[in-house]
Amino acid sequence: MGTYVLAHLNALGGGVVAYIIPFLFVLSLVVFFHELGHFLVARWCGVRVLVFSIGFGPELIGFNDRHGTRWKISAIPLGGFVKFFGDENAASVPDKARFAAMDAQERADSLMFQPVAKRAAIVVAASWAAACLVGSERCAMARPRLWSPPGDKISPARVSAASASGPNSRSRALSVLPSPTVVMSAPH
Repeated sequence: MGTYVLAHLNALGGGVVAYIIPFLFVLSLVVFFHELGHFLVARWCGVRVLVFSIGFGPELIGFNDRHGTRWKISAIPLGGFVKFFGDENAASVPDKARFAAMDAQERADSLMFQPVAKRAAIVVAASWAAACLVGSERCAMARPRLWSPPGDKISPARVSAASASGPNSRSRALSVLPSPTVVMSAPH
């Protein structure tokens, strides 16, 4: 299905659209997991999260969850953000007058009044979550193929050459390459 979609995108806008749409999709996926790292650890540490946004600018679609967090997708898909309780602007600069007026419960919910270890965990969790996403993708790509694409035929000669060494042989097959070559290891 992915090839079908990309072929139609290519027909619509030449090669440019066929590259921009998948790029924005992958970027949004990485941003989602990055921001999800901030979000999950902040919730775990007791910090109230006001907004979870993928993209910037005007909101296209969104909803509020049972904890009061606004989940939204915004018009410019080149990043995202998580807004914590107590953040007064996009740079998370605290408003000293607002902090002075907070009661004990609001201070407990605010990011700025958390111990340094919790604040550090919230910051580091985002990079860790994105690294896990990239690592899982790399592991998925490194798995051996369990199927062959149409038209990719493995000749019986290559398979039999690899298995000819047998369990009693002093040599063993390391891999069957997509050529008639079989790589054999020397006896250890």
